[in-house]
Amino acid sequence: MPASYKARNRREKNKQKVAPLQRLPDSRTAPDVAATNNMTFNEMRLHRLRCIIHTSFANQFHEFNKTQAPDNAVVIFLRVIKTSAVLDIETKSHYWLTVFAQDHGVVPLYSSVEVYVEVLNENDNVPLSDDAVYYPTILEDSPSGSSVLQIRASDKDKDPNQKITYRITSGSPERFFSINSTTGTIPDIEHESGLQDSSRIKRDWTNLQEICSRLITTTSRKLDRETLDEHILEVLISDNGSPPLSSTTYVVVKIKDINDNAPEFEQISYNVQIPASADFNQAMFQNDSPDDFDGADAATDDDMWDSHGPADLADLDRVFRVLAFDRDAGPNSEIHYSIKSGKGRSKFRIDNSTGMVYAQKGFEPGQEYELNIRVTDGGNVSKSSISKVSVHVVAVPSKSKHAPVVMKPPQPVKLTEGDEIGFLVASIEAYDKDNDTLWYDIVEDIAGGDPRNDFYVGRELGNVLLAQKLDYEVQNEYCLNISVTDSVHTVYTQLNVSVIDINDHRPEFSESVYKVEISEAVPIDTEILRLRAADRDDDTKLIYSLYSARNLISLQTFKVDSITGVIYLIDNLDRETLDEHILTVMVRDGGTPAKRNYARVRIIVHDHNDHIPHFSEQILVGKVYESAVVGSAVLRAFAVDHDKGDNARVTYSIISGNFGNVFAIDADLGIVSVARELDMASVSEYMLRIKATDHGQPALSSTVPAHIMLTMADNAPPRFARKETAAEIFEDQPLGSYVAHLTVRSTSSLQFEIIDGNVNGAFLISPSTGVITTQKYLDYEANKFYNLTVITTNMASASATCNVIIHILDKNDNVPRFLQANYSGEVSESAPISSLILTNSSEPLVIKAFDADSEMNALLHYDIIDILPRRYFQIDSTTGAIRTIRLLDHETYDRFTFHVQVSDLGNPKLTSETTARVDIVVKDVNDCPPKFSQSTYNVTLLLPTYKNVAVVQVNATDPDSSESTRLRFDIIEGNKLGIFGIESRTGLITVLQPENMKHLYKLHVRVSDGKFSSVAKVFIRVEESDNSGLIFQKSLYEGSIVENSTKITTVCVVNVLGSALNEYLEFKILNPTKMFTIGLTSGVIRTTGIKFDRELQDKYELIVEARSHYTDKDRPRVAHVIVKVTILDINDNCPMFVNLPYYAVVSVDDEKGSVIAKVHAIDLDNAENGEVRYELIKGHGELFKVQRETGDIEIKQNLEGHNREYELLIAAYDKGECRITCEEKC
Repeated sequence: MPASYKARNRREKNKQKVAPLQRLPDSRTAPDVAATNNMTFNEMRLHRLRCIIHTSFANQFHEFNKTQAPDNAVVIFLRVIKTSAVLDIETKSHYWLTVFAQDHGVVPLYSSVEVYVEVLNENDNVPLSDDAVYYPTILEDSPSGSSVLQIRASDKDKDPNQKITYRITSGSPERFFSINSTTGTIPDIEHESGLQDSSRIKRDWTNLQEICSRLITTTSRKLDRETLDEHILEVLISDNGSPPLSSTTYVVVKIKDINDNAPEFEQISYNVQIPASADFNQAMFQNDSPDDFDGADAATDDDMWDSHGPADLADLDRVFRVLAFDRDAGPNSEIHYSIKSGKGRSKFRIDNSTGMVYAQKGFEPGQEYELNIRVTDGGNVSKSSISKVSVHVVAVPSKSKHAPVVMKPPQPVKLTEGDEIGFLVASIEAYDKDNDTLWYDIVEDIAGGDPRNDFYVGRELGNVLLAQKLDYEVQNEYCLNISVTDSVHTVYTQLNVSVIDINDHRPEFSESVYKVEISEAVPIDTEILRLRAADRDDDTKLIYSLYSARNLISLQTFKVDSITGVIYLIDNLDRETLDEHILTVMVRDGGTPAKRNYARVRIIVHDHNDHIPHFSEQILVGKVYESAVVGSAVLRAFAVDHDKGDNARVTYSIISGNFGNVFAIDADLGIVSVARELDMASVSEYMLRIKATDHGQPALSSTVPAHIMLTMADNAPPRFARKETAAEIFEDQPLGSYVAHLTVRSTSSLQFEIIDGNVNGAFLISPSTGVITTQKYLDYEANKFYNLTVITTNMASASATCNVIIHILDKNDNVPRFLQANYSGEVSESAPISSLILTNSSEPLVIKAFDADSEMNALLHYDIIDILPRRYFQIDSTTGAIRTIRLLDHETYDRFTFHVQVSDLGNPKLTSETTARVDIVVKDVNDCPPKFSQSTYNVTLLLPTYKNVAVVQVNATDPDSSESTRLRFDIIEGNKLGIFGIESRTGLITVLQPENMKHLYKLHVRVSDGKFSSVAKVFIRVEESDNSGLIFQKSLYEGSIVENSTKITTVCVVNVLGSALNEYLEFKILNPTKMFTIGLTSGVIRTTGIKFDRELQDKYELIVEARSHYTDKDRPRVAHVIVKVTILDINDNCPMFVNLPYYAVVSVDDEKGSVIAKVHAIDLDNAENGEVRYELIKGHGELFKVQRETGDIEIKQNLEGHNREYELLIAAYDKGECRITCEEKC
């Protein structure tokens, strides 16, 4: 059964003793756990025992050391559970601990007991109201016992006998208010038992924070707002703890006004004199005429009450003012004036808000008026008062010699906000030497005057009265401009009035509840919060203070700067001691009497990771069978962290000693379990180091050693020293050769057998010894390895298996062979040293060979046999890749051919029977400049000459290959006028402008291969040809050729006259073209077989020269003639339509013969071959026709009633003998 103990809730961090637990272990039974201090034990043998606390709440407790009895006595292991952290019933009211006692047998046994720890309450929390201050309201005529306010208070202490009482300690001396101080009830504790299902006893209060409701009510005494409009009560809230704790809450009761006072006039009746004015017979207002005035107007009951707003009084004169006030407040004190003036009803009007009476000019001296003025308040059931006003009109002088004189300027006056209406502010004294009657008034014509008519001056006496309540916050300075007039002259004087502020507003906090979240690691003197408050009064001096707190610790932890309102930390925070501080702060002003206000500050303390995880033991010890299956639990590591939240969440890991990762640990529970099969032959014991790490920032950790020993059971099955073993043997070994010997641990004799993998029966195992030998010849090339499965069985028929992998070792009995006989590659002559030779596909050229052997016997070595290539190339001896070792030159060697030999690295070394042929082409790059065949050319050009006549052809060569270089010629100097041209590809210089040539031209001709260039000089001498006697038979030769013919035909034959017998003449075309040739000695001009295209060029003009090489002449005899060749057309082009496609829009109103569209085709041929005709070949010939010559499409008949769309197919054809046509839709 569980043991139950109680622990007192203490704030001091003393170790609280809970109870000792006694243990007595037996020989092979689980240790017994005693739950009481008094027990009797039988004599037994001594065993080692350890106790483990295992619970999710164990971070609050720890263990003491064991006690040892005298020799030969019973050994009792005592474990005293003590608190290791401060307990708080408000955080957790009870703990369930499960205590294990475990022995150290080969197979450990244990017993357990459950311990229930109940935390007893200590009165350490102050009862506190929900709000820092209350502002209820109540009507002043409320009956006795009326409810004013419901105060809710709470106490975090958990005590079933707790009571909270309330008492008014201040603010009600006349006992206007009382408070109900009785307490409520709290339900008893409920118990639920049952250990087998691991349930727990729980204590349940209706609310963990007991809330008590109290009512502040009125007594039989009557409230009167006009006597006191606000009652400030202090309510003391106390608990019944030991010692009792209490707090004070302020309740400001505002008395709401009822309309229990009628407005009152300053005077019961008024006698008023007003000055007479001109235009006596003028009607003052609408519906008013002189006949109405009889000089003795009187009010009648039938007249209506009139009142007006400021807009109705703009053009009138003020004549006098009545003052009234109401002692009520709010709308009940808002007063409105109205007037009843009898027969003179329309002569006077009154401002309904100020009581100022207005009139127009037009009063006669001696007239009298009796007026009734009523004042009404704004209550729901309004109240009113009436005052009678007698108005006398007195005469005023029409002129006056002297102006009024103010006897003494008024002194500045100071008034308070509390001065009542009608208060005499000042008296203006003036006199007039003419003894005229003086009239006083306040004139609104200066800044800072009286815009709201807060003051009134008597028209006749000059007494300045307070007309309305003053408000310092609205206007605190007045400069009243007072006029004094005798109706002729007017003088002015100023009265300065200052308003003194009274303390009628209490300061207000910016928030009623402040919330701050801080870390417990915040240093002392840190600013936690800055309180802000405002006061509408002029006195801005505010004083802040810390009024109270829910927990007394808070008052020693924080302070408030009285001037700035900053809350500072004055003591270290400890979240484990108190995680939330509830403060009540106060602000008061500097008025007399001072007004104050209150607010709550809620400071939440977050946990700081200031505790490292602590292991329950200094070393962990465990034992496990070697045959334990994966997942078997070995031991448990347990560490506690006194922080909260993630800072207290512990994660476990193994940081060292776990060789082969045979153990795993549950990161959350700390349970160490078997992760892989254990092997005592490899390691018989392990010393792990387990680390516990919390999840704080930064994380804290601690470690503990764990000693785990492996044991073997008596009935354990046989166990191979290794589950898998490997062996090696060379191929071709004699039969019976030794392969391997299997080692097995077992408590009885064994029998061995190969059950799988023995291909072709190659191996034999000794049934009793486990020695494996060969019984067949082995061939590496046939089978490189064998995977045998061997089973061993002991006398109890328990068995185990082992895999034996036998690798066959190779002998060097195979020569290497090339994969191919010929290899080819290429490399650029500009390639740097160590460049790889590439294939045609731009991949590295690699000589490949194959050796059927393995390992060293299969490693190959390549060599270049030929001497010359070895000077330029090197082959990688292992990979067969070929690289350059010298710079190459295509112009020296453009190709290399050599042979490669391969051999293996076996013993003995074997070499390939054949060699591989390698062809490497050295690719040319443009690295040589072109060179002219001669640096200077001298040429004589005879006149007359012609355009395109060849002058000379310069020749150049490039040592680089012609495939990679193309030469380009150009004239760079000496040809400014463009007399000569040069063919860029051939270097042929021709005449471009044969007119006006100079005698000598010096040309600089450049040849370039795109990178390098060379320059040659060409000197051209221009000379007139002599009359050598040679002349062509015709001055002009003409011929013709049909285009598209590839037949070589004779165009014409040129003949020369004047030649001597046997004189040798040579003919040539001076402007050569690929289309024509001329016989060197015959003068026959023929085509070359290249087709002519008349459409590209229809005429050619050849310049033919005949030159005599007669040796007796100093200068050669020369003659020139022009040959014109015309290209004849054949019909080889078909007509082509242009401006496609064709669309036409036809109106139903178009007449017959109307042209609706026009088609047009062209033919590139000449004459009749190029003349085009048109024909409609398909589509609605009955409706349309096409003009053969022009291509105009015309209507043959009216189209009304026919289809809306038509498609015509029109053909265009030429007039050639073989007519060619084309077609197009329209």
